[in-house]
Amino acid sequence: MTSDSAPPFVAAPPGWRLAFADPEERDITVAPIVGWQPLPAGAPSCLVESVVEPVVLWDNVGEPFISPALEFIEGNPQISVHQVLAPGFEVRDLPSGWKIIEYGDQ
Repeated sequence: MTSDSAPPFVAAPPGWRLAFADPEERDITVAPIVGWQPLPAGAPSCLVESVVEPVVLWDNVGEPFISPALEFIEGNPQISVHQVLAPGFEVRDLPSGWKIIEYGDQ
């Protein structure tokens, strides 16, 4: 976690991913979900009316980190969640002319 005050998270089963849409770059970046962070009632989430927040692995070479997805979106206001991908599912409704980037393949 990147915040000292953030509550712990529960590990996600393998294969869950989060797709982030970036209209400025015209792409969707897919990153692995490594956990689910329980949220208190009324707490903000990147998912509409969710009681959990996805925790994402950013496996940058030399500087990997794990953060709640909302933290990433708040730091990048042009980006939004496009889709939560269960194991075996792929991105749907890709806007025309956009590309999909599996995080780590950049």
